[in-house]
Amino acid sequence: MTEQARPLPTRPPGLGHLRGWETEVPLPVSGTFTTPARGSLRADAVLGAPEDGVPVMFVEVDNHTEPAAVVARKIENYRRFFQRTHKDLHGMDVPFWSSLWDDSPRAGYPPLTLVFAKNVSPDTAMNRMKSIHDLSTPCWQGRWHSGSSYDRASRDGYRDYARTIPVLATTLTRLQQHGPHGPVWWRFGHPASDAPGHPAFESLEHALANPDDYRPYHAREEQRRLEHHAQEERERQEEEDAQRRREAAAWPCPTCGREVLPDGWETRPTGSDCGVCTSTRGREQADTAALAAEEEEGREEAKRNGLFGFLR
Repeated sequence: MTEQARPLPTRPPGLGHLRGWETEVPLPVSGTFTTPARGSLRADAVLGAPEDGVPVMFVEVDNHTEPAAVVARKIENYRRFFQRTHKDLHGMDVPFWSSLWDDSPRAGYPPLTLVFAKNVSPDTAMNRMKSIHDLSTPCWQGRWHSGSSYDRASRDGYRDYARTIPVLATTLTRLQQHGPHGPVWWRFGHPASDAPGHPAFESLEHALANPDDYRPYHAREEQRRLEHHAQEERERQEEEDAQRRREAAAWPCPTCGREVLPDGWETRPTGSDCGVCTSTRGREQADTAALAAEEEEGREEAKRNGLFGFLR
């Protein structure tokens, strides 16, 4: 009797084709790819998988054989490599790494994945990931820009990832269980997963996204701009309507015939004189009152002097 074949467990979808993988790839911080200078590093693997939305991804496998500080310095060396530039055919400075691999439409440098391969407890693996997370913050933390051109009270803003590395951490156990497309990635500094306590693991697509970068911010800022201009247009229209109402209610000045608009510099009854005539009449009345006061003062002075004023 033949033994019935047992069905093999279903494997989760992988990432990229085998031809897209390179191993032990030198990453020269200076020198060339064939003769890297001292201080350069070697990536455990490099993956080019544009069919999965990953033009290039660098992979470091961690077996807990190095202190967390050493791994953090390795991430810093990755940043030094990514910061390196060279001249293109037009004499422009372009990333040195892009001479071998396709650039990414995302802001920032290519992603670096840390795969923790040692079979340890989940808490032990998480503690190591957190240590490396804390020690490598300058490498992956985007620079925050806040404020709005159209709303001074807004606390909105965005993070600039232009010179940062997207660092994605996971364990080999999680990869084996869910595959690289499953919820296995902790993106350092990601608003969706880098929360207090245990981080939330995300899919690769979500982990590589930058939901708090300048693109969604600019969309919100554009909405604020439209609302601001709409408010300005409403205010302008209201002012024009008020001006038309004033012009429709105008009357000729009874004294000079000049057109009088209501609610000008001062509110005046309908049919009254214009401001110029009102001011002129006010000055004339003041002059008349002053002259009368002066004449009265002269008469009082004459009475006080009388016929015997010379005796003083």
